[in-house]
Amino acid sequence: MNKKRLLKLADLLDADAKNKKGIKFDLNQWARPASSEVQFTEDEGVPVDCGTAACAVGLACISGAFKRSGFYYRLCYCEGPSRLHVVPTFNGKEDMDAVDEFFDISCAESNHLFQAHSYPKTKQKGALGERAVAKRIRDFSAGKSAPALD
Repeated sequence: MNKKRLLKLADLLDADAKNKKGIKFDLNQWARPASSEVQFTEDEGVPVDCGTAACAVGLACISGAFKRSGFYYRLCYCEGPSRLHVVPTFNGKEDMDAVDEFFDISCAESNHLFQAHSYPKTKQKGALGERAVAKRIRDFSAGKSAPALD
């Protein structure tokens, strides 16, 4: 596990939770426009503001905090009201494969930390959700939290 990167993400989540103009946190999205009035463009990229809904990984990608380490995103075209969406990338990998490699964690560990189904519905959105994910990341990094065994 790359504790330094995980703890940096926890700090980023806590800071964004305090920022009323920050992203609209939603564990069900990498990053997407928060409303139909907002559109991402390839030229401008994805804004880190209340016009964007994003999860912890989405925030890590769009914030640029990990860009120098090679963790970023590409915009992918899709059907629907918001035509572009974010795909995490790292070291030639995409989606959860990129997340797992970047944070040096297993698939089960990334599910435990970053997937909506690992949290109660009350902790999947908003500042409360951001703080819950940040706390779980810190607990996991300290060896106090682990994915359930199947």
